[in-house]
Parts: sequence; C-alpha cells; structure tokens
Amino acid sequence: MFGRRMRALKLASLTLLALILAGPIFAAPPAEGTFLRTADHRVGEIAYRLALKGKAFCPVPHPVTGLMFHHADEYESDGRAVMVERYALDRGLGVLSVAASSPGAEAGLRAGDVILSVDGQPIRRDAALAPVGATPRRAVLEAAEAQIEEALKAGAVELSVLRQGATIPIRLTSWPGCPVRIRLARSDQTNAFANGRYVTLTTAVLDFARSDDEAAVIIAHELAHNILAHPARLDEQNVPRGLLRGFGANADKVRATEEEADRLGISLVWAAGYDASAAIPFWRRFYERFDGPQLFRTHPTLKGRERIIAETLAGLDQGAQRPELGKGALPDR
Repeated sequence: MFGRRMRALKLASLTLLALILAGPIFAAPPAEGTFLRTADHRVGEIAYRLALKGKAFCPVPHPVTGLMFHHADEYESDGRAVMVERYALDRGLGVLSVAASSPGAEAGLRAGDVILSVDGQPIRRDAALAPVGATPRRAVLEAAEAQIEEALKAGAVELSVLRQGATIPIRLTSWPGCPVRIRLARSDQTNAFANGRYVTLTTAVLDFARSDDEAAVIIAHELAHNILAHPARLDEQNVPRGLLRGFGANADKVRATEEEADRLGISLVWAAGYDASAAIPFWRRFYERFDGPQLFRTHPTLKGRERIIAETLAGLDQGAQRPELGKGALPDR
C-alpha cells in the first residue's frame, strides 16, 4: 500500500472506483488478438509472469490462465453503450487481455471474446453470487471470474464463447501459480492497493514506473499482500480503516504487513526474471516526490525499505536459473 494517498483512497474506495471506472474508454480493435487496451495488457502480462514464476512462494496453488476480464457493468452509460455495441459485452464476461504463451492464448481465446457459459452452466450474471467484499460495480464480473476459477480447480473447462456474432466452443486449461486478479483503474492518483482478492493499480502509478521492472515491483508488492492474506489478518486484529489506522499499535501492525509484502514482493520480482534491484531507485523517486511529515507512518522508511530489499536479494539464491524476458520465452509449468 502506498501511504497517504493510499489511505485516502481506501477511505472512499467504493465511490472512487466507481468514478475511476466511469472514465474514458480506450477501446480499440484487438492487436494480434491479445488486448483491447495497451496499458491493461501491460499490467496483465507482468502479473501473469509474477504469478506463474513465483509459484514456489505461494502456499496454495491457484489456476492461472493469463486472462484479464471486463464486464458491461463496469462502464458508465456512454462507455457501456460502446462496449455493448462493439463487443456484445452485456451477453457475458468479456476478455480484455490474453497474455502471450499463456493457457488462455494456447486455448485460442482472443481479446474481444465474450464467455457465455462454463461447462454448460451459464456465466454468472447475478451480483448476489459475487465473493464477499466484491466492489458493487464489479460484483457481476467478480462472480463470473470466480465461477471460472472454481471450475478450473477441477481441471480443464469447456467454454461457450461469443466471437463476432458466432458461438464457438473453446477448451481452457490453467497452470498452477499465485492467485492473481488485477485491475487497472483510470485515475490521476498515484496509488496501488490490494483488498484480499484483487490488486488494483491506477494509471498514474503505472505511468510513474519507468520500466516493466519498476511496474513489477509495484504489482508484486500488492500481490504479496493478497498472498499473505494481510487484509483479512488486519481485520481479525481489529485494525480500523481510515485515519486511526496510522496510530499506536495499529500502525505497528500495518507496518509489519508492509515489511512482509516488501520481502515477498522482491522475491516474486526476482523469481519472475525482472530486475529486483529496480525497487531501490523506484522507492527513492517515490519518497522524494510524495513523502511528507505524515506520510508512511504505517510504512517503512526509505532507509528501511532499502535495507529490506538488500537483505531479501542477498538471501535469494543468485545462482538459480531464472527465466529470460525475451520474445518467445515460454514460462515453466
């Protein structure tokens, strides 16, 4: 979590996400059948690699497909009309991005496809079936995505997919990895956060990252919060949300989770083959721009973060074989 701006966003998360998702739509015809929006695809590719290559750091395997989804309910009226007309997004769960060399890509799924059913069962369209804590505007999407994940835990699934007006069957498999569900929110707030199930980045924080290595640092830190069940742990410890989170014992509890997320996040970045040392210049720039008298009360200091990064990297087996990030590099399975 990213300090003062993060706490402000958490205070009004439901309202803010509604405003973010009402923002401009950058829809375009699929490029090589992989994505509808470039920025979403970028974070999807990074998150996919972190989840797959970092699986050794995740205690419970999760079905990873390399897919990102969207749904008509996420969009405001004008945008919704465009998405319905262009992609029939009111018919089911839309495919927003397909990571290269992923199970979704191998299955033949394309950005712009709409999933109508899973193993003969209509895709969930009832918000009441969404997981506990789902954001209201995303409730239908989260219910449908959970349905696919649940089915994949038992093995390959048979999908009925709408593509350019025709319904086609597609068999989708998954590979074991870390639980990864990621969203890119259009906002000028430089933030990223995890709610226990989803990681959300803003376009501003993605733009702040100068490379995919730095973007991986951001995503991996938030992914680590979900892997370690930090939101649930803080709730169990009765740590409040909002301003009281930053005082006394509450701040110490939150800071402990931030340090854990830093350590696991760096491990995930390293395992995925990104340059984990990029975390240091990233945090230096971030603290220089956003630090202040009340900032990071619940977060490590810059020196503390640099120490955590150095210690974590020193503890990793630098001689281990890691993936190359070149074109056509197929992830281990």
